[in-house]
Amino acid sequence: MVVLAKGELEQIALPAGQRAAPPLAAVPEVDLAMAAANAGARAAAARAVARACEEHGFFKVTGHGVPAPLLARVEAAAAAFFALPQQEKEKAAAAPGGSSPFGYASKRIGGNGDLGWVEYLLLGVSAAGAAAPAALPGAPLPAAPAGASPCSFRDLLDEYVAAVRRMTGAVLELMAEGLGLEDTGALARLVLAGDSDSMLRVNHYPPRPEPGRLTGFGEHTDPQIISLLRSNATAGLEISLRDGTWVAVPADADSFFVNVGDALQV
Repeated sequence: MVVLAKGELEQIALPAGQRAAPPLAAVPEVDLAMAAANAGARAAAARAVARACEEHGFFKVTGHGVPAPLLARVEAAAAAFFALPQQEKEKAAAAPGGSSPFGYASKRIGGNGDLGWVEYLLLGVSAAGAAAPAALPGAPLPAAPAGASPCSFRDLLDEYVAAVRRMTGAVLELMAEGLGLEDTGALARLVLAGDSDSMLRVNHYPPRPEPGRLTGFGEHTDPQIISLLRSNATAGLEISLRDGTWVAVPADADSFFVNVGDALQV
């Protein structure tokens, strides 16, 4: 997910992009709620998912069933975390020199020296929820809806992960059906199994310090089977089409986006 708010980042020089803003993408859309209506609608949705994977490697998911109030609370809690003083956020960072990539980090993306105008939380995910760092600060959360009890950022992420995992299973089952697999649960089990190595990344792209285009998270492919993406209403996500043309994905805070990963392509 993406959260935009004021943030404090360490001073590392980043190259600014020079190319013009790309054209908007025509992103294929799949409605999970409609797919559940009847057998014919499900078959049509399965074909649409397979076609989107083959032609674009990227599509939008609507009717996903993840509650809007939950999304709003997760986004507000993430914004509260990233608004904490830098020294507080760094308490949730991975141990220096350690082998674990999980925790808080700023500008340094992965272990290959990549840089971006971004700070983030990277968490391991299992059937039990998000494995948040023990030192994850208790960022203040917005007021809970009427009838709901307040919870910690950690508990909120667990609830979010559970809802997104259910959606992921539904998408992968449709994908398997569209690809003609006899075992339509084969792909979903790879992600939903208890020993799955799924991850949750919460990205925060702070306001630009000066006019111009900065790279938040650079050009890359995802090694996973699929990646589920969600952002707020701020644009910035771009994808590369099969002919190498880069296009901008219209912002949509109500939907999720699916990116086909390297493992599924193989």
